Amino acid sequence: MKLGQNNQIQELVVAGIEKLKEAGFKSTKKRQEIIELFAENQRYLNATFIHQEMSERYPTMSYNTTYRNIYDFVEVGLLEATEFNQEQLFRINCHILDQHGHHEHHHHFICRNCGLTLLLDACPMQNVTTDLSEVVIESHRFEVFGLCKNCAKK
Repeated sequence: MKLGQNNQIQELVVAGIEKLKEAGFKSTKKRQEIIELFAENQRYLNATFIHQEMSERYPTMSYNTTYRNIYDFVEVGLLEATEFNQEQLFRINCHILDQHGHHEHHHHFICRNCGLTLLLDACPMQNVTTDLSEVVIESHRFEVFGLCKNCAKK
């Protein structure tokens, strides 16, 4: 791993722990290691993968504990979640290092095999012509699923 990558991983972990503390959660070694897994991978992961990785280090850690921590991380905005093929997938929130609102609104391409994500440079909401003047839009999502270059070769 390159020095720059190590620095970014460390920044993500520190920002993640800070976000948890702000939300009233204790900073624990297990929570830090879960955040590190997401920071190191920078792709969508399922809870089973995280639990397998954590149970190698903590054999008595239950799946429920892993899952509860992941959902707490989603609730505080540390992780973002999506669903594909009836499975919940999670990744570190793109905005976690952005303390000053500089992160552009964006959407993702997600590899359905390895979870790799690529930022899309456009938002389809700009092309919606339906009259939405009588509704309040609270949020929207647009995700493109497929195979990344490496997975498509296999």
